[in-house]
Amino acid sequence: MEYILNAKSEILSRVPTVVFVDYETWLYGCVNQYHTEPDVLGWFNDLRDKGQITDVLFFADFTKDTTRHSALKLRSISNNIIDCSKGEKEKDYSDFIMLDHIYQRLIRQPDIKQFVLFTGDGHFQSAIAFLRNFNDKIIGIYSLRGSLSPQLAEAANWYVEVIPPDEKDKRRDEIKNLIMENLGRLEENDKIATFTKTVSVIHRHNPQFAEDDIKHVLSGMIESNVIQKVETVLPSSGFLAKRLVLGKEEVNEIS
Repeated sequence: MEYILNAKSEILSRVPTVVFVDYETWLYGCVNQYHTEPDVLGWFNDLRDKGQITDVLFFADFTKDTTRHSALKLRSISNNIIDCSKGEKEKDYSDFIMLDHIYQRLIRQPDIKQFVLFTGDGHFQSAIAFLRNFNDKIIGIYSLRGSLSPQLAEAANWYVEVIPPDEKDKRRDEIKNLIMENLGRLEENDKIATFTKTVSVIHRHNPQFAEDDIKHVLSGMIESNVIQKVETVLPSSGFLAKRLVLGKEEVNEIS
């Protein structure tokens, strides 16, 4: 699983923390967007670095076939499995139930310093703004990538966007192929590619990939010698620069 964190979290490791997970939305998001299920244990391993976890609460309608089988997996982390089944009612009260538990913890456990939510729903913005601004709480958000409300992200102290493991590998391979194609095309036309320019060009033509993601993949390709850095003189300025060139095996593979 890949995690994209907007702020450093080293100082959070000793902060008393309670966690609220909209599991049903997380599950359906994974299934519909990425055709996989949540990596709950991978997420929890990442979570443990971001606070002194005192409790984790999972919210979902566990009467459904799609969620019922998840209960056992979730109990390996926490026994606080909150069933939000609505019976014959049409309205979904999951958000209200989750909010109720958040406010109960605020009242009953004032020593809890950090509230972490797994949701991308902007409906929680007012609640977390109240916790942060009027109760001096630290607010962290986990959300499946592509599901995070900008308003929710803005209201939190920090947020993490989660990408399932299979999607992470797929995205890395797509970026790698784009870099290879770009460098191959530039070499054919005897043009110079630098690290910064390559990242900028790939991002400009493929904005679905963040510059940091492209930098990470490109750095890995350089470390593994798939791409090499060679000193060259820029014809426009006469300055020395590090030119990116494909390794010999990759050149032969493309040709």
